[in-house]
Amino acid sequence: MTEGGFLRIGELARRAGLTQRTLRHYDAIGLLRPSGRSWADYRLYSRADVGRLLAISQLKSLGLSLAEIGRALDEDTEPAELLARHAELLERRIAAEQELLARLRFLQRTDDADWDEVLESIELAERLHHPDAAVRFGAALDGSGRAPVDELIALLTDKDPSVREGATWALTHRDGVLPRLVEALGSGPPEARHALAHVLGKLRDPAGTPHLIHLLGDADERTAAKAAFSLGQLGGPEAVTALVGALGDDRVRVRDEATLAVARVEGARAPLEQATQDCSALVREHAAEALGILGDPASVPTLAAALRDDSPAVRFAALVALGDLPGDDAGRAIEGCVDSPDERARTLALRLLADRQA
Repeated sequence: MTEGGFLRIGELARRAGLTQRTLRHYDAIGLLRPSGRSWADYRLYSRADVGRLLAISQLKSLGLSLAEIGRALDEDTEPAELLARHAELLERRIAAEQELLARLRFLQRTDDADWDEVLESIELAERLHHPDAAVRFGAALDGSGRAPVDELIALLTDKDPSVREGATWALTHRDGVLPRLVEALGSGPPEARHALAHVLGKLRDPAGTPHLIHLLGDADERTAAKAAFSLGQLGGPEAVTALVGALGDDRVRVRDEATLAVARVEGARAPLEQATQDCSALVREHAAEALGILGDPASVPTLAAALRDDSPAVRFAALVALGDLPGDDAGRAIEGCVDSPDERARTLALRLLADRQA
């Protein structure tokens, strides 16, 4: 140290690997003010100033702005809070850079394109990111099919529902998008996983069934319910098995959606009839309900047997289901409940019989 234990600005700049102009700028913005001045008005920096400069350099290496560094050193700011804000900013920057990279890769693949086509592609990408939802919607539905798949996938979580549906429609008209959808959305936040469950149902690709079965157990209830709905759209034995299993889900929304979905799937009657013997009363109840929605008279014997179930909820669901089925056999099963000790069941049975006679 010189000048009575202080460093002049030139010496500090040399040792720190900075320019004097940088140190003057730090002084001007109040980030690093020298503790003293020489008789000739040179800036003089103390050991504490050198320590602060070291802290500035270390925080700057994290990518923090000078303003953020100043707040960190001078204000009562919690490190975790400041770093979290900065991490969020970096995530947005990275996402923007990845988006730009995807656009460049897309343009790079158009090897035989001339500059007019390249400019058209850029214009389309800009419309896909336009602040006006109507413009984004129109771009997603671009009839030429030139919109990059990655850009369309990003629109599946757009804040505007019409844009999301436009992107969904566009993706259903592209080949081989399923793996990219799963990769981009499968491990994302709830809104991304919900979008995946939605678009997989629209794709109607049986290869999406395992992914929907996985989403059926998602922690987000809205996502799991959407997965149940989409499994009903895809159908197939695996979908039926998963949906029957979801009839006992603890979440009402998932359970109800699975009940409606499984009733739409071809070949669901036999598994549902078997489910009326399940150890879970919830599964038995909603299996009976689904059989009523299915509306196959062949289920009458199974539902009539369910009228003797130990669970009042199962018995009531079976009675409601019988009311939805045509035929004398269903009518006779309902008549058997007119003398039931359960007042609720008696009332329902009388009403159902009256409806059948009307």
